[in-house]
Amino acid sequence: MGIDHDEDGKWRAFYGTIQVSARLLELVGARMERESGLQAAWFEVLAQVHKHPVRMGELAESLTLSRGGATRLVARMEQEGLVEREIPKDDRRATYARITDKGREAFEGAMPVHMQAVEELYSRFITEEQAAVLREANARVLLGNGLACAPVTDGFELAE
Repeated sequence: MGIDHDEDGKWRAFYGTIQVSARLLELVGARMERESGLQAAWFEVLAQVHKHPVRMGELAESLTLSRGGATRLVARMEQEGLVEREIPKDDRRATYARITDKGREAFEGAMPVHMQAVEELYSRFITEEQAAVLREANARVLLGNGLACAPVTDGFELAE
């Protein structure tokens, strides 16, 4: 006997999450590029590194890219002067991505566009309570699969 997708609430929640994510990423990304000139993928990198340098492997994981994909993305951004790669003297095996002044300026200019797009396309349709439930559910799914995403999973632990 197969699953009746019309009756399976968890499957519908999963499918709805995928639809919201894919469609809104496209809409937010298009608005970001149109209104700020910053590609959505570049904004995501800058959002990760704007407070402190981030190890390239961690950056790749948080962006859901391969290490090679993250390296190519950061290399393009480095050519534009938005980030720099640095190798610490005390650990020559590690490479970190660090935001530049030009990158910080681009990030700070794009942030209001991003926040307004998220508000108009997502936040205005849900309550704070619904947002908290969604965040907890997303954190549980990520952590349950051995994945981490700082803004989502910080402060959460799976109960055994």
